[in-house]
Amino acid sequence: MRASRQSVPAFFLALGTPRRLLALAAVVLVSGAAMLPAMRTMEDHGYSLVAFEKAGSAERSAEIVDAWGESGKRAAWWQLALDLPFLLGYGLFAAGACAAVARRAGPADRPRLRRAATLVVWFGPLAAAADFLQNVSLALILLGHIAAPWPQVSATARLLTLTLMGAALLFAAAGWFLTRRRSGEDAQLG
Repeated sequence: MRASRQSVPAFFLALGTPRRLLALAAVVLVSGAAMLPAMRTMEDHGYSLVAFEKAGSAERSAEIVDAWGESGKRAAWWQLALDLPFLLGYGLFAAGACAAVARRAGPADRPRLRRAATLVVWFGPLAAAADFLQNVSLALILLGHIAAPWPQVSATARLLTLTLMGAALLFAAAGWFLTRRRSGEDAQLG
């Protein structure tokens, strides 16, 4: 299939409206805020969530889980549960924002930007999938499976999540800037 025929899935285009993007941003903010007490509890018991996510070895993961004790582990479970709506929200937000760029690129006479958007629109959902894989590996560690490959999977998935989300959000912001309406234009670019 030629790049010029590629298109953005209709589902992602539907998410790319201002109202739906705001709703997804609200999901991200609310679920992100809801995770803060659990993250604070984990940190109060010796190690942050970030330290746990990027531990990278069974020894370091065991050290963190042992230091947390039951209270820290319970907080980690809460954080993992609340991370599900968070990762769904940010993954769909990024897809919708990139889809909005694709929609606006045609009327703005930016065909290369539109073609790029057909690829970058998938970065948000891929980042969310990597985050979910990380959560599964962290859950296995919390259940006592503190062995390879789970700490390495978590560390690698964390890096992949951050890279994909950073690229998607940067693309969406740059795409918005490149397709913004100039004063006096009659075209509605969405």
